[in-house]
Amino acid sequence: MSKKDLPETMTLVRDNIMAYKNPLAVSAKENAAWADDLNLPKTGDILFYTGGEYQLLPFLDSLMAVMDLVKPGGAAFSWMMNLRDLVHKVGPAPEKIFASVFAQDKERYFGINRKAAKILLNLGYDLAYDGANEIYSGALLHEMGFEDALGAYSRTVGDYLRRTQAKTVVCLSPHAAEVFKLVYPKYKDFPALTVKTFPEMVWAKRDQLPVCESDTVYALHDSCRMARELGVSQELRDILDAMQISYVEPERRGAWTTCCGGPIKMTYPDLSHKLGLGRVEELATTGATHAIVSCPFCLSALTLKKHKPFLMVEDFVEVVARGYGDA
Repeated sequence: MSKKDLPETMTLVRDNIMAYKNPLAVSAKENAAWADDLNLPKTGDILFYTGGEYQLLPFLDSLMAVMDLVKPGGAAFSWMMNLRDLVHKVGPAPEKIFASVFAQDKERYFGINRKAAKILLNLGYDLAYDGANEIYSGALLHEMGFEDALGAYSRTVGDYLRRTQAKTVVCLSPHAAEVFKLVYPKYKDFPALTVKTFPEMVWAKRDQLPVCESDTVYALHDSCRMARELGVSQELRDILDAMQISYVEPERRGAWTTCCGGPIKMTYPDLSHKLGLGRVEELATTGATHAIVSCPFCLSALTLKKHKPFLMVEDFVEVVARGYGDA
């Protein structure tokens, strides 16, 4: 595919990452608002890293609503270059564009970060979090094939990580964990760090987890990145077993899991939707009415509110947090 054949959203996302350190130009201050009262230090041995990925989800859903109404290449796409300037670009009624962003959606997605941090704190981990300066991981640059940009961005990410003085970075998203653990170390001068996912940190102290009293039976969806690239799948099951949370599994699971289509939601929304619907149908064959995912892209792609079969999709963090009274 030549550069001129690339979907415009790909180049817009790339440019936003390089210019604003975020795929949709959402500010670090807004991304970090969930942690305002936790008083976490900015530096320390264990860095809690969100990369702003769960915080993207409310804006991403709104973006998809806009894309249903406008043609690629039109002037309406220019607003993607800087979400902070959106109000000035769309006129007096921006709420129409953001109709799909309800307060509870934003509160929920931002709250997943908070719940994850509080779970780890409850388990005895001393966390650092530099929210004011936290930047996106750059994973989409790798996944979209912008390797030249990724090489330059790796230095920016490396500088950020060095400033936190972290020895271990805990990635809430498997996409961030993959690029930190498997991709960036190939580039010169990227800091040597231990990279862990949230489930791995919880798994290490699973003997301290509370029992979660619930009658809900969940269909367990393995994230492609988590299970295949990072090899983290049994840990999820061990944690659920330790908390006595009931789950069933689809035929395609673990390293053989089916892709949700989430990473291409911004660039090939129709294909992403088909993949997501196919995976929902697979999960529904288990007989479960609820599903567990462990990735922000999976959470977005599999939450199909207008289609049957309908699954109530919850993030792994949300399910574990229920054992702590929602953390």
